[in-house]
Amino acid sequence: MNKNRYLAVGSLSIISALLLSGCSVSDLLSDKLDESTTRTAESSSEAVANGLLPNWVPDGGTNIELVQRNTGNERIFVMDYEGKLSDGQCTTLSQVGDPTDEELARAYASDPRTKDLEAEEISTTRTLDAEWWPDNAQERTTDLCGRFWVHQADGKLYAFAPDLVAQVQAIEKERAAAENSK
Repeated sequence: MNKNRYLAVGSLSIISALLLSGCSVSDLLSDKLDESTTRTAESSSEAVANGLLPNWVPDGGTNIELVQRNTGNERIFVMDYEGKLSDGQCTTLSQVGDPTDEELARAYASDPRTKDLEAEEISTTRTLDAEWWPDNAQERTTDLCGRFWVHQADGKLYAFAPDLVAQVQAIEKERAAAENSK
């Protein structure tokens, strides 16, 4: 009998918590694709060592801010950095902001997370945002560093790693559904 009482009390507690929080059962049962996590680091060497940033990121960067998609591979980050990018790990685009299919294919093939994907499977659309991220930053891309689209401006290095086309489409669909339910 005590077991049933504990189950009943536990169930009522969950329902009460949902009602008080404004969440619905469907919110608990569905995965949200459009969720992200913000992380920071003091130095680029620390961030690379901890796996927060990829290996191509040069030493000497400070004040790292990163937003990463919880359910995918998309990332945006910024760091204070005045130096140059490594020639061995980054490739300068032939035209700023407009990588060719060949440039994308070469860059994605050099990155462990995208090496087995076709360039067409990877979106060019950014779905993450942050107050420190410049408008139309992808259009300023000067280099591809693996899967990251990179540019430098005003003493900062900005990088964007896109997600799969299917993931971006699912996020856009989720956003539209949320907007329609308002």
